[in-house]
Amino acid sequence: MKKKFTPENIQELKENQIFVFGSNMNGNHAGGAARLAVEKFGAIMGQAEGLQGQSYAIPTLDKDMEKVTEEDLITYLGNLRNFANKHPEKEFLLTAIGTGIAGFDTNYMAYMVLRANLPGNVTIPEEFSKIKGFKGFNPDMTCRDFKYEEGKDYEEQGDISACSNGFHYCLHPLDVFGYYPPANIGMNKFHEVEGSGDMDVDTDDTKIACSKIHIGAELSIKSIVDAAIKFTFSKCKWIKENIATGNQGAASATGNQGAASATGNQGAASATGNQGAASATGNQGAASATGDYGAASATGDYGAASATGDQGAASATGYQGAASATGNQGAASATGNQGAASATGYQGAASATGYRGAASATGYQGAASATGKESIALAAGKDCKAKGALGCWIVLTERGEWDGNTYPIISVKAFKVDGKSIKENTFYSLVNGEAVEMK
Repeated sequence: MKKKFTPENIQELKENQIFVFGSNMNGNHAGGAARLAVEKFGAIMGQAEGLQGQSYAIPTLDKDMEKVTEEDLITYLGNLRNFANKHPEKEFLLTAIGTGIAGFDTNYMAYMVLRANLPGNVTIPEEFSKIKGFKGFNPDMTCRDFKYEEGKDYEEQGDISACSNGFHYCLHPLDVFGYYPPANIGMNKFHEVEGSGDMDVDTDDTKIACSKIHIGAELSIKSIVDAAIKFTFSKCKWIKENIATGNQGAASATGNQGAASATGNQGAASATGNQGAASATGNQGAASATGDYGAASATGDYGAASATGDQGAASATGYQGAASATGNQGAASATGNQGAASATGYQGAASATGYRGAASATGYQGAASATGKESIALAAGKDCKAKGALGCWIVLTERGEWDGNTYPIISVKAFKVDGKSIKENTFYSLVNGEAVEMK
């Protein structure tokens, strides 16, 4: 739906206009747009939500002055939608709610406002007109038979509708795995994108359809993991117990969409809820995210990261770090020296880029990549594939059909990536005892 933009620096209103601002559940309108609403547009101290004078309040902070939950935002924005629909004679000037004192990410709030499907008599701030996200592509940079190029802009005509017409991408980094499994990283491609123009959302996940799209930089597994953790943390309602910054500290977040961070030496972080994220950046730290769409990152020396939920991602970038993703379509990346990455789920991907690293893909149709010096990539599952940089080794497994208990091993062979018989950075599978290049 096309939207009109809210004027900047509003100091006066027409008779039919309503100033929409972000508030808190205490109704303490003491700063930012809320203070302006009190001083100029009739906002009432102590009233947390709804119409007050020539203004309308949407809570973005709770009574403890912490971020409201996503479910609460959906409710409050839905209340505005319903009220605006009942008053088509009014024009509601929505400000950049949640992005000031509340501390919500502007990109996330733009998505939430889009998702609210506000009527045409609600204007939006210009900064909410563009939403960044993530998009998957086939190996030739096509998606739904349309070919894209990095750095280019594209425009679609006609009515935009999610799952029907328009350019599609996802707000949540890990949602793209549901459309382009990470087992094809190195063949399939993943990019940052920015959508604008007419836009629509699919509330089954974070899929967005838009009339205009810009194709940004290509992403590695690590980049996707980092983005997933940043995305989750940006929505978090933090409590003291969930953050451990001192030496030997531990942090745990067990609720849905929770996040845990342990930045001190020997710290540990665990996020077990759906869409949870865990980050341990100190030396010898460990991070674990076991919920669906969870992401785990351990960037300190000797760190380990594990994501066991479906479509989870794990990254360990420190020296001798290890990353494991056991859920379906999960991805694991170990970029530090002597690091190890393991992807055991269906269509999972494992990448080891550090010196003497090892990557293992044991799930069905998984992929293993070894790009660091003296590294090994193991493709052990049914229909798995592996690739390596020049001088690395790939270990390929050929398995038979399901016998009621397992896919029996037919043969296992190791090949050195010499650039001749085995090409560098090219996926291979074992077929009839021979290494076969995967197109």
